[in-house]
Amino acid sequence: MRDDAWLTDRVSLLWQMHFADVPVVFPIKVSFGTRAKYRFGSIMARNATSIITINRLFADPFVPTFVVDGTLVHELAHYVHGYGSGLPRLYDDPHRGGVVEKELEKRGLLELNDKASEWREANWDAFYASRCQDLTLRRASREEESKDRWNAFLTRPGNRTEVELRTRLEMLAIRLALEGTLPFEIEWLRATRRQSGLSYWFGRSRVVRLHGLLADRRVPGTVVDFELAYWLAGRSIGESWQCIHGALRRAGMETVAEDALRWRRHAWTAFRNRNHPLVASPSKSRSDSLLAAAHKKADRMSG
Repeated sequence: MRDDAWLTDRVSLLWQMHFADVPVVFPIKVSFGTRAKYRFGSIMARNATSIITINRLFADPFVPTFVVDGTLVHELAHYVHGYGSGLPRLYDDPHRGGVVEKELEKRGLLELNDKASEWREANWDAFYASRCQDLTLRRASREEESKDRWNAFLTRPGNRTEVELRTRLEMLAIRLALEGTLPFEIEWLRATRRQSGLSYWFGRSRVVRLHGLLADRRVPGTVVDFELAYWLAGRSIGESWQCIHGALRRAGMETVAEDALRWRRHAWTAFRNRNHPLVASPSKSRSDSLLAAAHKKADRMSG
């Protein structure tokens, strides 16, 4: 019977065998959470307690115990590194540089980690589909609704179009003195509520996608120009801000950058919350007041 008590026993065993040298600052509480396709486990601190949550699907006996253990030791490695544990934070990023794998290798757990990964690679998609038809159908319905809402927004008369974006991109490439083929294509991003950035790079398809709300002409044109110029310089000259800022300065776009960054800092969040197509029932009065205050602050800063 796989329940929270069973998980607690697994953590206790793994800790005694592989992590006994680690100081316990926050006590560990482990439990099954919700079913998920992509998140297998997580760790966080709450009220001086380390909370480890494991995908509910791992309670199914079809999932081998070594897959559960592989997920648990991954989260315990985060504990060692100071994430959700009260211990000193050892790294700026919890995964970059393969720090988790290096920790597991040091503790004789890399083979377990690899074995769990291989099982998920071979079996997870089919297993998830067999157990979570309801979630799959619900997700497909949400995605279709999201697509419809974004299409209605992006085709609204008067909004900026992808053709216009392409024209601006070509003009900015000339202004930045870039020669040859453009380094990427440009599209609108039909953003989720969690995608709060103004633009994103998709390396596999070599596409930059601007947040769909930038199609709204209430967003200053300088904001759109800065996002496009930023990626043009970054993909053609160098990815560091020093390289990008130098390219913008040489193109006479320092003021464009300053105005765009000021708007993003003071107005973007309120504008996004008020106008996002996926907001079911926005509080108009509250959002309007926030947006007005943000615009006023941006104007005051620019004055």
